[in-house]
Amino acid sequence: MTRKSLFHSYTEDSIHPGFSIDCVILSFHKKKIRILLNKFDISNFWQLPGGFMFKEETSDDAASRILTSRTGLTNVYLKQFYLFSDPNRTKMDQNVEYLEKETNKAQDVGDIDKWFLQRFISLGYYAFVKYNEVKLVSVKEDTAKWFDIDHLPPLYSDHENIIRTAIETIQAILPIVPVGYELLPEKFTMSELRKIYEVFLGKPLDRRNFQRKVLATGAVIQLDEIKSTSPYNPPILYSFDKDRKDMLEPLFIK
Repeated sequence: MTRKSLFHSYTEDSIHPGFSIDCVILSFHKKKIRILLNKFDISNFWQLPGGFMFKEETSDDAASRILTSRTGLTNVYLKQFYLFSDPNRTKMDQNVEYLEKETNKAQDVGDIDKWFLQRFISLGYYAFVKYNEVKLVSVKEDTAKWFDIDHLPPLYSDHENIIRTAIETIQAILPIVPVGYELLPEKFTMSELRKIYEVFLGKPLDRRNFQRKVLATGAVIQLDEIKSTSPYNPPILYSFDKDRKDMLEPLFIK
């Protein structure tokens, strides 16, 4: 199989100059917030799923395209959150290394260095996806993998800052973001819901008080089912009332 170039879908004529997209794609699995990263075989660093915006696209179109290509999903919760425009945001030596390694692998990089080695501003998006619905696509030259948000590998350029800014943004608007509904499966335990908010708030929440407030909203419905995968004292399962899911968030921010 012919190795696919890092730049296979982009040319200087096809993209909007100086503009890129980076997506912070978040999921919830085994009581941890996970973030999707990818790493090219020519790189020593993991990075956020991203790319460039084609001239005929809007930024939202480009972000949706990138997200779908990485997860196989469409119509997910996807929001712009910040424009990263620091002139020094890109560690240009890393881009130079990319080009050198592409050339060493006999790839036709053409005039890529004319635009890839220039300054790019990047528009950040964050997305919530359900872990079990994602179909990761990895090939030899481009590996995709989930990481615990609290244990990240060495990251490309300013991507650590992009991730930190995304989390801070979500924290700031948590009262109006239905994170539980977007991250959890249809049926979930109360401890799973509480854990999501503990991660984003960066602090523990009282178990009984959390459950009392959540159930008082009517946004979460207790089911006549238990989690059968737990042999000892299996927890009760819950589900969101889809018409009232946005009523949950304001109750436990303070």
